[in-house]
Amino acid sequence: MSTCKYISCFSYKGGAGRSTLAINVVPYLAEMLGASEKHPLVLVDMDIDSCGLTYLFNLDKQNIKERCVQGWFHPKYSTMPVEDDDEIESATEHIMFRHLFPVGSFFNLKNEAILCLPANPGETMGSESNYDAAQSGSVNEFKNMCKDIACGVLFDSAVGNQLTANWSNRCANYIMCCMRPTKQFREGTNRFFDTYDTKARDKKIIIIPNVVPTDELTLDDENGETHKYPKYAKESIVRDFSDNRERSNNIYFLNLLEGDKFGVPKIDRFMWQEGVLRNARGLSELEHIALERYKEIASIIANS
Repeated sequence: MSTCKYISCFSYKGGAGRSTLAINVVPYLAEMLGASEKHPLVLVDMDIDSCGLTYLFNLDKQNIKERCVQGWFHPKYSTMPVEDDDEIESATEHIMFRHLFPVGSFFNLKNEAILCLPANPGETMGSESNYDAAQSGSVNEFKNMCKDIACGVLFDSAVGNQLTANWSNRCANYIMCCMRPTKQFREGTNRFFDTYDTKARDKKIIIIPNVVPTDELTLDDENGETHKYPKYAKESIVRDFSDNRERSNNIYFLNLLEGDKFGVPKIDRFMWQEGVLRNARGLSELEHIALERYKEIASIIANS
């Protein structure tokens, strides 16, 4: 039985800090899943409009035309290398894994323990938009090849109902649902999963408020009612997704909203330059809290 974990880092709309969240969870996830050269953690940049991981790893500057998501998962063709020998059990021996880009050193880990399939900036999946192409069989083939070799596959998803967002979420057992604590994110994300729950079953969905401000404010809403933030925003998210939890086909984790926790706090340095916080020096109190949240997300995935 495969022990590979399939994870989608998803948000209902853009601007949630999804790719930055993903790369900060990765080092903890790699350690907890025992990523190694033989059984790596595989990262897939499915956000083909924005290519967050591709840019963060500087892979856009390399020749990736036939080593990218568009080339491998195109609905009409695939350049994905396929290994004939089904008995191969190590990434070091498998042609597909040798075509991925090693990025472990980015996290101060062994380079080949984390591999990346980037996206080619500016290239679609071959249809007029990124919303209407059919499911590609090569996505499932890729997933099956990872099944007995990779310790985990993390898809950095596109947003909403985009093609590659749907692919990512369908492949995933775990969905890291990244959202800002604003009204449009709270209500839009909840509405998205209300609909999603009629289509999917047995997904483990981790609700992750991200880039959460910590300054207390008192604001009036559109009805003239006064609310205190961040308390009101947190209560709204807990209430909405507690309702989803009761009637859902899926499992919701609200761990990052328990007690005095409220997701991942806003990190000022990420407003200017995204990176791996665990590698940074001179961490603030809020940054230490953020690291604990990243670690907790990885722990939910590794242990549930």
